[in-house]
Amino acid sequence: MRPSEEHLICEGGYFRAEQCGDCCVPGYVILSARGSATSISGLSPAALNNLGPRLALLIRAIEAVVRPELVYCARFGEEVKALHFHLFPRTAELARAFLADIGTGTTLNGPLLLDWARERHTFLAGSSAERAKVHEVTHGIREYVKAD
Repeated sequence: MRPSEEHLICEGGYFRAEQCGDCCVPGYVILSARGSATSISGLSPAALNNLGPRLALLIRAIEAVVRPELVYCARFGEEVKALHFHLFPRTAELARAFLADIGTGTTLNGPLLLDWARERHTFLAGSSAERAKVHEVTHGIREYVKAD
């Protein structure tokens, strides 16, 4: 699903960052390469020089606005081949809900938690309060990135 412009955080010559448009987890950011790259190795030298600082800035912004315990940074490509990164804030609340839903004896597992959150917190199924929180956090991350 293509996020709306209200989900846009920042856009530059090499990358576009936006709140994930199909998951109602505040601060779940997708950083997408602009152009046709499908692998990090396909980026230009200039884009490669921009990638590290861009990831670091976005993670700092998520940490400042959301205050998660951890921000996962992952790169997948099974469904969408274009190069993109998932920056996913793992909050204590989200971890507790995951562990309660999965059952006792389960330990935190980042990839499983991310899959669980994407299934359980779809944007369209989110309440108006949950969607409002996503918009509020997106605005805060956007402002943080602008100020840097």
